[in-house]
Amino acid sequence: KKWNFTEIFLCSFLFIWIFFSLVEAKNNGFSSDAIFYIRSLVMQFSVATILIGNFYKIGKQDFNKILVTGLRCFLFILLFSGIIEFITGIHFAGNKTSELLDLPVGNTFYAPMFIYDNQNDFLTYLILLFLLMKLIDQKFRNNLFLQLTIALVTYFFSIYADSNFAKIISGGAILFILFEIIKANFKKDFLKSSLPYLVVVFFLIVTVISNRLFFGPKYQNGANYRLNGISLIEEKNNKLKVVSAKESLTKTKQEKVIQYLDSVNTKSPEGSSNIRKNLIYNGIDFIKSAPILGIGPGGFANKLKHKKQKYYVNTQISPHNFPIEIISQSGIFGWIYFAFLAYLLFQFLILYRNLSFQIKTALLILVLALPLIWMMPSAFLYLNIHWLFLPLLLIQLKQVQEKPNLDDIKQ
Repeated sequence: KKWNFTEIFLCSFLFIWIFFSLVEAKNNGFSSDAIFYIRSLVMQFSVATILIGNFYKIGKQDFNKILVTGLRCFLFILLFSGIIEFITGIHFAGNKTSELLDLPVGNTFYAPMFIYDNQNDFLTYLILLFLLMKLIDQKFRNNLFLQLTIALVTYFFSIYADSNFAKIISGGAILFILFEIIKANFKKDFLKSSLPYLVVVFFLIVTVISNRLFFGPKYQNGANYRLNGISLIEEKNNKLKVVSAKESLTKTKQEKVIQYLDSVNTKSPEGSSNIRKNLIYNGIDFIKSAPILGIGPGGFANKLKHKKQKYYVNTQISPHNFPIEIISQSGIFGWIYFAFLAYLLFQFLILYRNLSFQIKTALLILVLALPLIWMMPSAFLYLNIHWLFLPLLLIQLKQVQEKPNLDDIKQ
């Protein structure tokens, strides 16, 4: 009885989405992929109704206290586990750790995964939880140095996971938070109080200019380093000897091997960027084939399993792109989902002038990061953090509409 129209609309929409998917799955046959897709929709609906229902049942202040405590515990668990995995290389055993057994030891062995069995899924949880807390948790939002520390840790995790999207998001968050820190500490006598730091920066610039720089493989002649990690085994007089490829091959052969390895690394159809691009192309084709009703729950994986796609994706069967994931399979329901999200963000925009600077920054980072977050995991609909996202955003909007600065909410 206390719910407003927006909250009733959201939960009604999520429930109808389940019903529609059940009908579609029955018509197409209940495959395991369809059942998993519907399960995710049921959980999405359940979490939304439970959160909104409890917001009214136990009251705003108690709800916020419990919610913030839970989010803080969640973030602590992810950071604690991530740091232990990063330091030790010890993970919960799963499919990903089985794959590591056949790979050369590298950074990915130390990238955190926690219970998600995937580095990108872990980073999706960590980043989206961090951004939600920056929007929801007042004390966390005011503690800029804690935010900066977590953003830096996330950036290092992203480097070891070799996740470009996560690096962009966490790197951007670091810049935004640094700007917040400078703004919060800016004084009229800024130049006078900052003189020692400015002098240090000046001499650092002089040092950089006056010394020759070495540019590593990331920025210069990356292909020339590909031969460094290759060793050959030679047998002479029944004795084995391990020699580097550079020692064994002539300069001409070295060049040929380098060119071949570079072409495999950058132009291979099985490369990550090519696979992701082709998954999007296939998804667009599926949307064109059924723009209103979609190809049905679990339809994306089903088509790829049976090779009913135009573009090569190797063994991948997940969309790796949230808009493609739900629009291709649920048609109009996917479009409505994003239209509703756009509506919520527009409501925040209407209130933008009245919001505190830190809430404005939290919203801006979240909006800029979302399209990249949606492309980080193989699928997004089944993630717990996704189920939390929309209802928490809706609840936060309601509270911001009542009190734009949220200073009276005890957390």
